[in-house]
Parts: sequence; structure tokens; C-alpha cells
Amino acid sequence: MKKLRSILYRLRGEVSTEDLIKIGLKVGKNFRRNEHCIIDQSHCWLITIGDNVTLAPNVHILAHDASMWADTGYTRIAPVNIGNNVFIGAGSIILPGVTIGNNVVIGAA
Repeated sequence: MKKLRSILYRLRGEVSTEDLIKIGLKVGKNFRRNEHCIIDQSHCWLITIGDNVTLAPNVHILAHDASMWADTGYTRIAPVNIGNNVFIGAGSIILPGVTIGNNVVIGAA
């Protein structure tokens, strides 16, 4: 079943949670990730997600930000920590260096 899920994610142009865990993502129990969520594959070892966390559709979690590369030659890289019992609403973007505590609801976008 895990192999099939991995193939389905790749067909959609995404990476499965299981594959991200293999390359360093830390995830607690009861993690739910809806469709089209992007978890920073290139820096996923910097991302920690607690227990009972739900990501609504189209959530992006980024541990790096290269937006200033052209101007400064630098890329911001920082850990992202998401606590326990967290819901992150549709279309939200979690940027590098963000810590979300326990028992938090983040509204859509």
C-alpha cells in the first residue's frame, strides 16, 4: 500500500510523507496531509511536525527561502517546528524559522 501511495504522489508531481520521512522529515502520531501540500523536500530534515497535526489542501511548509538570492547572494535556511494538536488551514504558507506552538488553529491562507 505504501508503494502505491508513493507512486500516486509522484504521478501528481508530489512526494509522499513516507518518502520525506526517509530523507529526514520528523512527524508525530496522527499526522494528516491533504492533497497538494508541499513540504520542502530539499530541506525537510529541518522540519519537525508534532502529534495530531492536520494540513489542509495547498499548505506549503518551507525551511528555505531563496527570494533574496538575486539581490544578496544569500538564501535563508532555518528550522520549522510545528507543535501538537495543530490545524493549518488551506493555502497557508509556513516560512523558515517559524515555530507554531501546541493547540493552534491557523486559518486559511
